Amino acid sequence: MENHNADVIIDSRERDFREFIRKGDDFFKIELLRQARAWYKKALSLNVDNKKAETQIDECNRLLAYENRIVRILLVITLALITGILIFT
Repeated sequence: MENHNADVIIDSRERDFREFIRKGDDFFKIELLRQARAWYKKALSLNVDNKKAETQIDECNRLLAYENRIVRILLVITLALITGILIFT
C-alpha cells in the first residue's frame, strides 16, 4: 500500500509540474516574461525536471535583461529629446 501512495504522490507532482510548465509556456508565448518566469520557478520547486524549468527561467532572465536595456536606451533618448526641446524653445 505504501508503494501505491508513493506512486500517487509522484504522479501528482509530475502532473503539477507539467501544468506549471504549460502555464509558463503560455505566458512565454505572449511575451509576459515575468509571469512565465514565476510559473517556471513554481515548477522548479517541485524538483521533477529541473533542467526544463531552469532552461526556461534562464531564457526569461535573458530576455528581461534585453528588455530592460531597451527601456533604458529609450529613456535616455526621450530625456535627450525633451532637454533639446526645452533648450531650443
